[in-house]
Amino acid sequence: MSTNAQNPIGVIGAGTMGAGIAQAAAGAGWSVNLFDINQSLVDQAKENIANRFIRLVEKGRISVEESVGCQERITTTITLEDLSDCDLIVEAIVEDFDIKTKVLKDVGSIATKAILATNTSSLSVSELGAASGFADRVVGMHFFNPAPIMPLVEVVRGELSSEPAIQRATLLAEAWGKTVVQVSDTPGFIVNRVARPYYLESWRIVEDGVATVDTVDNAMQSLGEFKMGPFMLTDLIGQDINVATTRSVWNRLGKPSRLAPSVKQESLVERGNLGRKSGCGAYAHDDKDHVVPAIIMEPEEVEISEYLASAINAFCLEASCSTGSMLEKYIFARVLGGIINEAMWAVTEEVASQKDIDTAMKLGTNYPHGPLEWAGKIGLKKVQQLLAALNETVADNRFASPPFGTVSVS
Repeated sequence: MSTNAQNPIGVIGAGTMGAGIAQAAAGAGWSVNLFDINQSLVDQAKENIANRFIRLVEKGRISVEESVGCQERITTTITLEDLSDCDLIVEAIVEDFDIKTKVLKDVGSIATKAILATNTSSLSVSELGAASGFADRVVGMHFFNPAPIMPLVEVVRGELSSEPAIQRATLLAEAWGKTVVQVSDTPGFIVNRVARPYYLESWRIVEDGVATVDTVDNAMQSLGEFKMGPFMLTDLIGQDINVATTRSVWNRLGKPSRLAPSVKQESLVERGNLGRKSGCGAYAHDDKDHVVPAIIMEPEEVEISEYLASAINAFCLEASCSTGSMLEKYIFARVLGGIINEAMWAVTEEVASQKDIDTAMKLGTNYPHGPLEWAGKIGLKKVQQLLAALNETVADNRFASPPFGTVSVS
């Protein structure tokens, strides 16, 4: 496969993500050819990008000359053939298998030497590559929104992705200032999989009647130093988007109990309570950013055995720099334990290296520590004891851990 650094980067899709990827590449000095099917879409995208570069000037981050240069490096087109000389083409269109396949097939036939990258977050890169007919050239490049700001890119290796294609996609993303983690083509990749327990175990705590949404959020922020609690975060993301991601990962992984969707969260979505964008989700939101819990409940006192309490205390002593009530420690240990467990399953299944999993979770979700780094700080024996004690309290075996011999943390 022959590529030339002087060739432009192609971006297909002028929506928020596509425009963001184009901005990131142009800002790093690359010429970009931005394609969409409608002239008004690419015109609007170019105007939006220009405005963002102008704001960077106003903030003193780049000069006027640099802003003008960045804007001039972006060309727009509604003719797919204009991407024929591109070095790398990133597809950032609707998350639909058939539509993505057609686009990859069409552009692959036109740009016969280009690496074809899909920004999919939920579809199989291997299957997209096979269906397009260019499996060796198709890789995943999963950017995070907003693409110009978020530092992480997951480069996904399809079953038949060539090594030159993987390495070239990695080097280009790094040249744009991104931190790259390489991941196998598995459901959810790293971030969308390992982050599931942060949301799901929190919802189960509410479903169990143990604590209110604000109590859970406060516990995760105070003991875990998470920037945002799980319920406030899912309201920001959109409860519907979060549910769709959960369902996709759960189904494609064979429906493991530990990743089963939350009935209560799905009922919110069915009622149209999607979070901030609808005015109500786990919280009720007003136009002044005031929030109050929208799920009203009277928590029941949780029964914690002496065995579980001992495991929680030992876990929290090393996992947190803060103290709290036994309820707060129970919430924190239950949720973080789930996250660490999922990270260990990902290592066992060779989704990615331990280092890349930790890097992805810190940069992709802004976790204070990587889950496996956290496990090393706590001690694997204490993590194992917590998971075993928690597993005794559930009927679905969801805290069962992989063989600890497959994970080595320090």
